[in-house]
Amino acid sequence: MFLTYHTITAQGEEADLCYTLHNQLFKDTDGTIYLVPRYFETDGYTIPYCLAWLGGGKKKWDMRPAIGHDLECKYHQAIVVNLTEEELRSRGYLYHKEKTIGDKVLIIPVCEDIPIKYLTVKKSTFNQANSRFKRMMKATGQLKAWRVNMMRLAVNFNIGWAFSGKTKINLENLYKSVI
Repeated sequence: MFLTYHTITAQGEEADLCYTLHNQLFKDTDGTIYLVPRYFETDGYTIPYCLAWLGGGKKKWDMRPAIGHDLECKYHQAIVVNLTEEELRSRGYLYHKEKTIGDKVLIIPVCEDIPIKYLTVKKSTFNQANSRFKRMMKATGQLKAWRVNMMRLAVNFNIGWAFSGKTKINLENLYKSVI
């Protein structure tokens, strides 16, 4: 389940690239919490334009699963939070705030910067990243099961994985710039 609200993004320098403006937290089925930090560069769902209609469009769905998957694909690593959801809340790193969208006022979960002493960088395999992507897509509740399964199958053909992962996540610069 996602512990944070939809990530707001800002347009990047290159076409189809954007930067996350908020921290994103995903609590996996085993209770492990994963962080995608603000300022992470992403292209959302990486679907060739000629096939985008199969997936429902490049940015039609909740982008949080794609952003989490992009981080793991880029670094072959994931950022694990070494605090429970309750500890995040009690220390003030995860809380609810009001957000106005049009004429509606929503109460949304927000994640402040978590000190790096509570974070660990963990190696991700191709299968782990792709399987977590599937669990994240399911967690949004927006995608039908057939689409989740189709997208999970499609990421098995991600040949970019073989050429990425050379740069490692630097926790020291996590919230200062694009990592």
